[in-house]
Parts: sequence; C-alpha cells; structure tokens
Amino acid sequence: MKFSAGWSKKLLKASLLFGLLCSPLTASNTGPITAKERASSMIQEGLNHLLLEQNKQAEEMFIKAKSIDPYSEQAYNFLGLIYLQEGLFEKAEDMLKRAVAIEPMYPEALRNLGKLYLRQDRFDEATTYLRRTLALDVNQPYTWYLLGMAQYFSGKITESITSYENAFSMEPNLPVEAHYNLGVAYHETSRYLEAVRSYEEVLKQEPAHINALNNLGLVYSILGEKDRAIDLFNQVLKIDNGNIKARINLGNVFLSTRDLVEAEKIYRSAISLDQSDISPRLNLGVVYYEKGDFANARAEWDNLLKENPDNVRVLSVMGSAYLERREYDLAIEVFKRMTELMPENGSIANTLGYLLADQNKELPFAKGLVEKAIELDRPNRATYLDS
Repeated sequence: MKFSAGWSKKLLKASLLFGLLCSPLTASNTGPITAKERASSMIQEGLNHLLLEQNKQAEEMFIKAKSIDPYSEQAYNFLGLIYLQEGLFEKAEDMLKRAVAIEPMYPEALRNLGKLYLRQDRFDEATTYLRRTLALDVNQPYTWYLLGMAQYFSGKITESITSYENAFSMEPNLPVEAHYNLGVAYHETSRYLEAVRSYEEVLKQEPAHINALNNLGLVYSILGEKDRAIDLFNQVLKIDNGNIKARINLGNVFLSTRDLVEAEKIYRSAISLDQSDISPRLNLGVVYYEKGDFANARAEWDNLLKENPDNVRVLSVMGSAYLERREYDLAIEVFKRMTELMPENGSIANTLGYLLADQNKELPFAKGLVEKAIELDRPNRATYLDS
C-alpha cells in the first residue's frame, strides 16, 4: 500500500484562498495614508498576482510591503507561502517564523509552517504547528487533513484516522487523495469494510486510480472475495499492463486458491518485466514447493540468497519449508541466521528455541532464547511459556 502525498499544490492554492477569506485587508478611506495602509495595499496587489500564479510579481510586492512595514506578519506569511510553493524551504521557514514571531496566534502562518515541515518529512514538528493552528480554530478541515497526513507518517495511524474523519465531517468534498489516504489508514488497521468504502469513493471520482484499484483488490482478497480481487487486479493491468504490483497481487490470489498454473504464469510475467523485485521470484519458489518440486523451489530461493544472503523474507520462507519437510538441522541453521539478523524479534527467538528443545539440542541456549522471547513479546507470553 502506498499513502499518497500528492496534495501540496492543491492545498497551497486552497490555503491561499482560505487566507484571503479569513484575513481581509482593509484601509481607511479618510485622512493621510499611513505606512501600514500602503503596505496593506501592496499586499493586496501581491495577492492578486498570486491568484494569477504570477509569483515573481507577487514576491516583489510582498518584499516592498515588509520594507515599508517591517511588522507586517501577512507580508512575511505570503513570502513564506511563495517560497514553500517553489521548494525554497529554508527561505520559507525563515519568513514563516518571522510572521509567527510578530503574531504568535496567526493561524495561516502556523498552518503553513506545518505544511512546510510535512513537505520536509519533519512530521513531529508538522504535527505541533498544525495542532497550534487547530487550537485557534478547530473548524479547519484542510488543517485536519494535513494533521492526518503528519500523524500517519509519524506512525500514529489511529490518530490519523480521527483527524481525517474530523476533516470529512466538516468538508465532504476534500480532494480524492484524502479519501484514498483514509482508506489506506483503515486498511492498515484492519478496518476493512471502512477501507472498502473509502477506496470505492476514490474510484467513483477517478475510476482509473491505480493505487485504489490495487488496494481494493487486496482488501477483497483478505475478505475472501477472490473473484472480485482478480477482477480489480485485471482492471489495473488493462490500464497499465506493466504494473508489477498488480501482477504480484494477482499471482498471490491464484496461489492462495491453489491455481498453481495461473500463479506460475503470472509470476513469470512479472519477473520478465522486473528481475529486481524479489516478490515474484520468491513466490515462484513457493509455487514449485506447492507442486512438490522442492529442488526448483530451493534453486529459486538460493539464487535470491546469492544476491542478498541477509534477506529475511527469503530465509523465513526457506526456514518454514524445512520445518514442514522435517529437515530440522537445515531449519535450525536458517533460524539461527535470522536471530542474528533480527535479535529483537521475539517470534523468531521462540521458534528457534522451541526447535532446538524439540530436537534436544543446545538446551541452555534454547532456554535463553525462549526467555528472551518472553521479554521481547509480552503479549504472547502464554505461547512462549508453553515453549
């Protein structure tokens, strides 16, 4: 699954319009024109240029405005917005922080700082500034949307879902990528029916949205709707015949239904398109294994390990195959390597410990492994205590 960050230009324009609506610039019609009023007039002219995407002219007007009124938080904010749009992140940060220094409760500048840090993958800082923005006004759907993204990339997926749901409760017509991102968050937290609804909303608006088609196929596969999953992956391949993910996903459905002939055909087609992706090669070995052809299965896996001896995915599949075939010495060798590569994985430590004990080998070492597994993975203590 891939979370989408294709939001920046749309939201920059949206936030600009939001700022215009929320922060109108006014000037007195009587008496001599003050420096602040002249600066405000230049800011308004700069905004007109911004709306026409005439960034250079807009920048010139905002620079003039802040030279006339050095305490114009709006001039600094809109300069920061231009620099953010142009990818000049250091200059954007400098301007936006100056705006906030002048007016600490300026929501547009706070939100733009959050947006900047999101663009830079500085997710904790983005979260901080977006929360500060919402503390001033909770009714900001685009800010909730941005906060949801920052939380997702920080690994706080449940909080991300809440933020997205808040955004949609205020503005149902958010960009299609917001529906997609919420679907991914539901998907990753096993809220599959809600993920289906989100992905289907994406496809209602963009029927050729490849990532949504692929992910919806994955969800239906998990839910046991294999035919619907196959149809969705085939839809992807009609749009993009070279889509490796769709081919792998399609092969995996055939493998799970033990249609080994189709699975092999699909995996081979994926390999012919991209030999660097290990998934179809690894799974082709599984197809051989399921056919009872362990020699060819092992040959596929050995070739992958020659390219990368530390590939845990391949080692895991091989170790499980050796266990199933009761080739315990080979299984022990593989799981020992895995514990070296992943010393903090309780499940692997327990498997090796149990295997050694079952074979009456290296019993003190086996006991230490199981005890370590108990400490590393407390939710599964009961299973490991049995070991």
